[in-house]
Amino acid sequence: MGMAASQARYLALVARKSNCEYEGQQINQARTVLSNQSANLFNQMLGLKVPVPPSTSDFTKNIYTYKDGLGKETKLENWQQLSSADPDYNYVVTRSYTTKRYTGSIKKMNDPQVQFSDGVSSKADIEAAENAVRAANEAYQAALKAQEDAKANLDDIQTQINSIKAERAKLANYASEQTGITKCTYDGGDATTPKDEYTVTDASGSKTYKAFSTFNPTEQEAIKTALDDLIKSGAISEGELAGLYFDYDGTNYSFAKGTELNALALESGKSEAGKFNGTLNVYDKANIDVKLADYNTQLTSLTPLLNLAQSGYDTAQTSAESAKIEYDEALKAYGELKHPTYIGNSDLIPLAELDKDQLAELQQVVADMKEQGIESKILDCFEYDENGKITSYKGGIYSFKMNGVAYYTSYADLEASYNSGTGPNNIDGQTKLPYYNASYIDTKIEETEKALVETDGNGRFTSIRFEDDSIVYTLNMGTETDDVAYQDAMNQYYYDNAVYDKMIRDINAKTSIIQQEDQQLELRLKQLDTEQSALSTEMEAVKKVVDDNVESSFKTFGG
Repeated sequence: MGMAASQARYLALVARKSNCEYEGQQINQARTVLSNQSANLFNQMLGLKVPVPPSTSDFTKNIYTYKDGLGKETKLENWQQLSSADPDYNYVVTRSYTTKRYTGSIKKMNDPQVQFSDGVSSKADIEAAENAVRAANEAYQAALKAQEDAKANLDDIQTQINSIKAERAKLANYASEQTGITKCTYDGGDATTPKDEYTVTDASGSKTYKAFSTFNPTEQEAIKTALDDLIKSGAISEGELAGLYFDYDGTNYSFAKGTELNALALESGKSEAGKFNGTLNVYDKANIDVKLADYNTQLTSLTPLLNLAQSGYDTAQTSAESAKIEYDEALKAYGELKHPTYIGNSDLIPLAELDKDQLAELQQVVADMKEQGIESKILDCFEYDENGKITSYKGGIYSFKMNGVAYYTSYADLEASYNSGTGPNNIDGQTKLPYYNASYIDTKIEETEKALVETDGNGRFTSIRFEDDSIVYTLNMGTETDDVAYQDAMNQYYYDNAVYDKMIRDINAKTSIIQQEDQQLELRLKQLDTEQSALSTEMEAVKKVVDDNVESSFKTFGG
């Protein structure tokens, strides 16, 4: 290689090496930037707040409750100690309880599919037919009431006769069972439990029976000895002695069961319908005969009354059957007119008359519609007094059932929906149908008043008495969790956790990209190091050639 060529080669190698060094510096600077970016991402991750799920304890608080005499649970919502001295009360307390309030409501049915029967009739015709049905129904209900009253009268007389006959038979049977006994007395008091002493009188005279417990120990032993054979045979047990009554003179004895003696005396302790005489502790056969004669007299007097009651019932039953026929005919005539028949698949029942429950429900509906200022066609079905209270029902209301619940609507509402429809029988595209009902709705009631609150040694409330109530109620302490607030907090936790997870994934993704870029730069830097090492080796070789050429030239020209 010539001198000039060696020098040119050397200069080229120097340039390439300088370029490698410059590129290496650029790569190191880029890696420094990537390192800073990675550090920033790491710091960003450290700054993230990890979501923590809510604890139910954060939404749980201590509450006090008590129950009144009707079992209704009342809760103390909040309480505040009185700032001014009061000798009778120390707190102002707000209490709450839930009660059911009867509330009327109006709803609107989408696509009601109101259907009318075939035929042509005016609204006046329908109202006239409804009035005829209502009048026939009133007559029928009155006839049914008369029939019911006649039947009650007949049943009452028959019950009296049956009772007298039963008492007479019982008394006659009882008297026949007490053959030979003319009187039984005991030692006074009421006739509900066995007594200490009974006296039974028959044809042979009187005999007094005393309770086993009334004898002294010596006499009791003598009685046991006398009854020894019966006790040994098992006919009488030791435990049964307390229930036996004895006529004992120290040598001979006879006995009877106290329950039997008490039953004999007890027959005189009946009410007026079966009393034998004026005392509660005497059975007297002579009075039985008088009572039997009295029973026969009562039966004789009741027989014509029974016949008269039977005749009245038969007449009332015939009248009711006739009124039912007229009512059915009125319904039939109404059914032949064109009138509303169905809402969807639900039967429409015209109410010619309102029963007690229907009237109460519709009165509530009307009252709530007026109170809320809601315009409703059902209001036109009634007449009102000067105070706005319903005085009479004019007709025009229909009832139907949906999901087992009875609802009401008016002819005007049905007609409006039907006339708005299209297609066969106007069944398509009908406007919304208003319908009504009343039901009991849970309503929270809050009341605030002064109260006297007692506490225990730990400051916990134990009892309370309100200024409008003299009763002191025992307070029960418990806990209550605000489930709605807790669920809201859980939903917020789920959201925050999702956001946190996404941010972590984004940081990890960015970090992964930085790591890949840094690895590529590191690989390129290693390649530059290898290239620079090769250039240094080659530069030393070229430099040696140049040095040799210079030395050779100096020797040539210096010689």
